[in-house]
Amino acid sequence: MPIYKSKQRQPVLDVEKQLAPTPVEQKETRGPDWLAGEQRKQLLPFLLVLLLGAALRFWQLGIKPLHHDESLHAYYSLQLLHNLENWKSCFDQTMACYHYDPLLHGPFQFHIIAFVYQCCQWLGLPDHGVSTTTVRIAAATLGTALVVLPYFLRDYLGKVGAWLACFLLAVSPSMVYYSRFAREDIYMAFFTLLLVVAAGRYMCDRRKDWFITGTIAFVLSYATKEATFLSIAIFGSFLLVLLAWETGCRVPVRSRFQPDSTLGKYGPRTAAPLCVVVLLLCCAPLATWFFGWMKDTSVYINTYTAASDEIINNIKHQTVVVLPWLGLLIALYVLLCWGRDQLQKKSAPVRKGLAARIDPLKQPTLDALITLPWQYWSSALVVGALIFVLLFSVFFTYLANGIGDGIWQGLYYWMQQQQVARGSQPWYYYFLLIPLYEQIGVVFGLAGLVRCLLRPTRFRLFLAYWFIGNVFIYIWAGEKMPWLTIHMTMPMLLLAAIGLEPLFNRLSVLVKSGQNLTQKGQNRVQSKRVIGSSIGTIAGALAAIFLLILTLQNMWQVSFVHYADAPHEMMIYVQTTTDVNAVMGKIDQLDEKLYHGRHKLSIGVMPEANWPFYWYLRDYPNVCYGFPTGCSDAKPDAIIAGGDLSKAQAQYSTSDARGHTAAYLFHHYQLRTWWDEGYKPRPCTPSVTDSCQGQPTWGGVGPLLWLSYGDTPPGGALFTPALAFKNIWDWWWTRKPIGSTTGSTDMGLFIRSDMGINP
Repeated sequence: MPIYKSKQRQPVLDVEKQLAPTPVEQKETRGPDWLAGEQRKQLLPFLLVLLLGAALRFWQLGIKPLHHDESLHAYYSLQLLHNLENWKSCFDQTMACYHYDPLLHGPFQFHIIAFVYQCCQWLGLPDHGVSTTTVRIAAATLGTALVVLPYFLRDYLGKVGAWLACFLLAVSPSMVYYSRFAREDIYMAFFTLLLVVAAGRYMCDRRKDWFITGTIAFVLSYATKEATFLSIAIFGSFLLVLLAWETGCRVPVRSRFQPDSTLGKYGPRTAAPLCVVVLLLCCAPLATWFFGWMKDTSVYINTYTAASDEIINNIKHQTVVVLPWLGLLIALYVLLCWGRDQLQKKSAPVRKGLAARIDPLKQPTLDALITLPWQYWSSALVVGALIFVLLFSVFFTYLANGIGDGIWQGLYYWMQQQQVARGSQPWYYYFLLIPLYEQIGVVFGLAGLVRCLLRPTRFRLFLAYWFIGNVFIYIWAGEKMPWLTIHMTMPMLLLAAIGLEPLFNRLSVLVKSGQNLTQKGQNRVQSKRVIGSSIGTIAGALAAIFLLILTLQNMWQVSFVHYADAPHEMMIYVQTTTDVNAVMGKIDQLDEKLYHGRHKLSIGVMPEANWPFYWYLRDYPNVCYGFPTGCSDAKPDAIIAGGDLSKAQAQYSTSDARGHTAAYLFHHYQLRTWWDEGYKPRPCTPSVTDSCQGQPTWGGVGPLLWLSYGDTPPGGALFTPALAFKNIWDWWWTRKPIGSTTGSTDMGLFIRSDMGINP
């Protein structure tokens, strides 16, 4: 079971000239009145897109039953709320209070959901503010806020490009669906894009608030999900390449040779490209060694678990011992910086030391790092450390252990899971999933990628690197899940905005040209020119409209039609069915009949059905989980069974040989369903020559045959493009599944036969 603000510039052949900072990328000073005057009018289109994004994320937010993972997050967030209501008791380490566990990912999502619960209680919402809707409010809120973040990148994307990016993020199927899903990925996506925005704005404005915002975004991303390590790898490696480029950009190369020599004609203008090549040559073997070390370490951790646990616990202990001394050293250094500034406060600021050798125009990144004021990084360090400690220590109730776990435990768990590879998905999984849903993003994202490479700027190259890096690193990562697609989709949609911008601008010019001809009276020569130049533009616009309609269709289907119908949606992974609502309706009906709705019903829940019923039965105190093991009541009013239902039926709902009536009435339900996985490679069959060690022994028929025939291709069948296209087309417009729809985990509801209610 699958448990630039840009006018069109002429092409420049010299790459180094193209990478020179453009006016919009150079430092500029903006006062607090940046929303004054004309910019208020420019804000309106972005507000409309924000409202669209909010509507798609909040409308009918609670209609979908809680996914298995959502139920965990909802339940432990409620536990955290109760812990914080009795905050002092959690200082007693023997109390069962919420602590960070990387199995459930970072603590931020539990704190934010608990905060939403509390706010909803203050507002007097039903069910004490705890419901399927309120569980998802935080995800929908940050998912909505994410939509408007490209507004702050107008200096890089252009006004039109920034608006297009907002619009694409607002209607993207994956961004909408996972903004309505109480998992940590949409939180991380928001904080990642906020970090990018803050870094971009700081490079423009050099304002302290953007630097601190970026720090907060990074810390909260880290406190949300361990995949932040992957973001560090991608952003950090790009920064190294950029610093290498800027280091060599002031060292002339071509001018050192005779003008008529080969190097004098074709050599690099500066040493910037050479520095990048040297960096790559040095890092390639280091990266090879590092990934090999990670693999070996992961194998060791899973093989020698006890020894590995002891090592990591010792590392956490030593870290907690060292951190106060490190903080003291930093505080002393900050104090020295403050004293120096007090002595020199009447002196005119001058660039000293290494900063005097930096050209702010040619080396903006180096300049930003070297001239970073101590007030900026010290303030950011204090704010970031405070947020980290508050979240991982759960408001100081788990201080030392929480800090140690926050620094090391997530990385340790992530390395363990590399060998587990949950989901067992093939390397091409995302190349199937993303094109099935994100048509306009894929097509124009690739167009934007090409445009970024042909007309590069620092920011455009960063977007290209971010997108390609995310694709490769998530393909490499052992765990592949559909919710991880948003980390690839988000930079892809920013690239798509860059790819769409020229088409949008040409359409605007075409409309204005037509209006001018109409006003001045038509001229045949002018009309022919307009018509001749408009054919390609109109064709591109029609293609974009078609792709947008298809994307909107997919968004509507997965978020508002088949939201709990996993066999019809590849993006939905092992989803809880609406049968859970039917079961809870029967439970509530029975409780109303017997106990007048006071939630005194006695219920046994078998282990395979514990989740999501831990959350759904949260108001019923007389529930025994793991039934019948350890349950004092061997004959509860109702039993919820999972797993092997035939065994449970034989024990509880079958009449005996003497004709005695069965103790319980039974009804079969589906607990979870999933999308057919026939696209997986064929399984390895053990033989004399191949033991299949380390290879999957369960799989499908391969992606090409699956697209053509589903999971049951006829003997000797070959990939047929026409059949594959028809199957995909039918799925797009009618949601006809490509493969089987029978994949499910079943459950059964048993109600005592003397209750007079059928299950």
